[in-house]
Amino acid sequence: MRIFDLTNVSEFHQVFPELTQAQFETAMLFCLGLSQGEIAHLRSVSYSTIKQTLEDIKVKLDFIQSITYWQYFKIRLFIFVLTRCTIEHRTK
Repeated sequence: MRIFDLTNVSEFHQVFPELTQAQFETAMLFCLGLSQGEIAHLRSVSYSTIKQTLEDIKVKLDFIQSITYWQYFKIRLFIFVLTRCTIEHRTK
């Protein structure tokens, strides 16, 4: 079984400065498609803790629906990637 190491995405957390580390990790796992129960198991916390964390994120980021998480992360991930891209100009 492959393990997802959240330390590999620590730079990406900079794109979400408004979230705590725990909120960021929970939101990231949720956006990757894991269920609340799976996230609770991976993070070694209760299901109700994950449910409350997702609600706290919704309030903090002013979301109406949970589906917005995925869209929001996707947009910020795209911006994150673009800011780290360089364009090489060739001269003839």
